[in-house]
Amino acid sequence: MRLRLLLLPICTLISVPLLSSPAQSEGVPFGAQQAAAAMSMSANASPADAGAATPGATSKPSIRYMGSREAGFEAPALEKDAAAAPAAKTTFQNYVEVATGKQLEVFGRDLFRNVPSTFAPLQSVQVNPDYVVGPGDSLQLRGWGMIDIEANVTVSRNGEVYIPKVGSVKVSGVRYRDLQPYLKKAIGRTFTNFDLSVSLSQTRSVQVYVVGNAQRPGSYTLSAMSTLLNALFVSGGPSATGSLRNIKVRRGSQVINFDLYDILIRGDKSSDVDLRDGDVIYISEVGPQVALFGNVKKPAIFELRQESSLAELIAWAGGFETTAAFKNIIVEKNIDSCFQTVAELQADRTSVKDKLVTVPVRPTDIIRVIVPGSSPIEVKVERQFVRIDGAVGKSGVYELQKGETLKGLVARAGGVPENAYVFGTKLNRESVRRSQEEKIRESVDRFEKEIETNAKQRLTGSTDAAETAAIAGELEAQRRIVQKLRTVRAEGRIILDLRNADATVADLPDFPLLDGDVVYIPQKPTTVDVIGAVYQQNTFMWQKDCRVTEYVSMAGGVSQTGDGGQLYRICANGTVLSRRQSGGNGVVNPGDAIIVPEKLQAGKTFMQNLKDFTTILYQFGMGAAGLAVLKNL
Repeated sequence: MRLRLLLLPICTLISVPLLSSPAQSEGVPFGAQQAAAAMSMSANASPADAGAATPGATSKPSIRYMGSREAGFEAPALEKDAAAAPAAKTTFQNYVEVATGKQLEVFGRDLFRNVPSTFAPLQSVQVNPDYVVGPGDSLQLRGWGMIDIEANVTVSRNGEVYIPKVGSVKVSGVRYRDLQPYLKKAIGRTFTNFDLSVSLSQTRSVQVYVVGNAQRPGSYTLSAMSTLLNALFVSGGPSATGSLRNIKVRRGSQVINFDLYDILIRGDKSSDVDLRDGDVIYISEVGPQVALFGNVKKPAIFELRQESSLAELIAWAGGFETTAAFKNIIVEKNIDSCFQTVAELQADRTSVKDKLVTVPVRPTDIIRVIVPGSSPIEVKVERQFVRIDGAVGKSGVYELQKGETLKGLVARAGGVPENAYVFGTKLNRESVRRSQEEKIRESVDRFEKEIETNAKQRLTGSTDAAETAAIAGELEAQRRIVQKLRTVRAEGRIILDLRNADATVADLPDFPLLDGDVVYIPQKPTTVDVIGAVYQQNTFMWQKDCRVTEYVSMAGGVSQTGDGGQLYRICANGTVLSRRQSGGNGVVNPGDAIIVPEKLQAGKTFMQNLKDFTTILYQFGMGAAGLAVLKNL
């Protein structure tokens, strides 16, 4: 509170099924780093989760990497370090950064950047109709009518389930969509006039191996509903040296190829395959790479799998920037350590694509695409307009005449009536507002840095607990002041050189106007505000020749916590006068506000910084900007 009053006037693409309940994912990470990453994912698992899988278990599923504890890592620290560690860069990434000075991401790597360590419970995931029932699956049967059945059964190793009153029925190999009619037909050989409901209560587990250039290679036990993509997510995806385009699933003598670009670019998941027990997922080394940057939507490093053209590369990058006009497109390529133009096109969008197909792309190419029409430039204004409002003959929007000034505009708008308060005329300009807000933002940042540094130095030298607590409390109060300062918005007001409240239109300066300016002339006010450390904050009637000290007296005088020596006045014309500038004993104009700040109890450094900061804001014409805020404090 003691500091406040000085400042018063400036106030996932893919859903991943969870492991089945009896499944415990077991991984054997290769090396200490992989063990650490694995440990972070299993840190929250209960000891019971480490046991062997048992059919029908209902314990909370988890992902487990065996051997991580033996590596001697602490799980909480690892989770924090893993989140903070930057992604490893490829050799080609470093090459591009040195060659161009730009840091380009490898296309598709962000898909695995924030891979969750836990997944949605199986019961909340819809069963794929094409899912093939097999040994280890648990089924829930309910029958009513001529036969009453309510049973939870597990598919045995020979692929059968035992149904009470019916006997064993072979279900292995039946798709989930066909399971209910299949069982109803089997039971119908013995019973008639009944209905049957069948659901899959728990899926079996499959063990797969992720090897090669994976982030966390190892052995994983997953739900049988899992696909290749699920296994990639669980293992963290390809490493920095791994390929996104050459991933293989080895199933005995069968080899299935998978290209992540199919999903990333076209959203095509058709090549994703269901996993089977014993599958080996091999992630090959990353293939040839090229870099593309410039006026495209997603500059990045791309992996080549076969011969490609520049048209294909730009399509992978999302195409040209939306603002591209296609009047002129320049393509440059690094040749002998120098960017050289390899194509310059002038055509519409369709023709450009046809021509880009003819531009080949080679491994290690660094390509820069420049579309001059996409760069933002200031639009020239031929006709300029300003708005004038308030106490004028005819308010409205006027088209500026060549060289027209503020005084000339007021005269063209019909002059002002007798009750107009020319002294309080506001001239706001957008460019000035932007400049003011930028300087205010810089000043607040500097101010915040200084109070943090000052507090840190004081806390370092403090050994007394009470003093430390006091410093911490003071710092918190100062931080709240900083947050309040960040809410201050500039008006863009240009302070006019008007000397006193008797100013007329003839006293207005011949100040040239610009497009977008807003002029407001208020009616003459009849009040004066007294705010701050006085015994009774209030709004008083303006009295001719009444001075600041008299208004303060009418407010009960300066309170015990007030600092009368730092009193200042916000004038209706936007200026701020301190006590040294006759702010304390000068004649008060209608619409002025008198501010009595409280005494600052903080250290000298903070107090001086605070005064410097308020002075800066006053120079921006911000004195009156916070007046509306003042009355609500």
